[in-house]
Amino acid sequence: MENRRTNVIIFGASRGVGRCLVERALGQGHYVTAAVRNTAAMTIRHERLRVLPCDVLNTVAVKEALAGQHVAFCTLGTHRGPTTLYSAGAAAIVRGMQAAGTRRLVLLSNFGVLGETAQDVWGAALLWLARVVLRHTLADHRRALEEVRKNVPEWVAVRPLALTDGPWTGRYRIAVDGVPLKGTRIARADVADFMLHQATGDEFLGKVPAIAY
Repeated sequence: MENRRTNVIIFGASRGVGRCLVERALGQGHYVTAAVRNTAAMTIRHERLRVLPCDVLNTVAVKEALAGQHVAFCTLGTHRGPTTLYSAGAAAIVRGMQAAGTRRLVLLSNFGVLGETAQDVWGAALLWLARVVLRHTLADHRRALEEVRKNVPEWVAVRPLALTDGPWTGRYRIAVDGVPLKGTRIARADVADFMLHQATGDEFLGKVPAIAY
């Protein structure tokens, strides 16, 4: 990715992993469209950044935003309880990608979405807590993942462990099936780093890797 400039669009770009992804993609020379509901929340300014007002639940707006894009990133997030944001947003993005001819989607998911197991007591405790506290969120993440699996030619869904605001390190561990041994956390900046690598890397295509320190 570092040596190949491309057009990328990021849904959910104004905060969290999405904002880190904007910064990292710009730093590597790419042309970035930040699709956000509130453009005032996107305070980054750059000659290769286009900030586009776009409600991810508006299928027409999403379709128009995806025109000319090579890779789509979905980093949606919500603090609400029961939600359909992830599945409805994924469905709108998938339809827009089909119309625009965009083949690859990198999706931010959540640990616990696969019903995975851990190899240590701390990881097991964290997974148990997630399934209790985030059960509604995980259920909608599963619906989003199913939508993507069925309809996107090239996709990667990323399962980060507990997110922090720590600095980028570029050093983290990946587990395709379960979760990294004794891994409990990961900085948003490093999740963005891993997601950006998936824009052109094929190692994890069609997989749902977990990432942690």
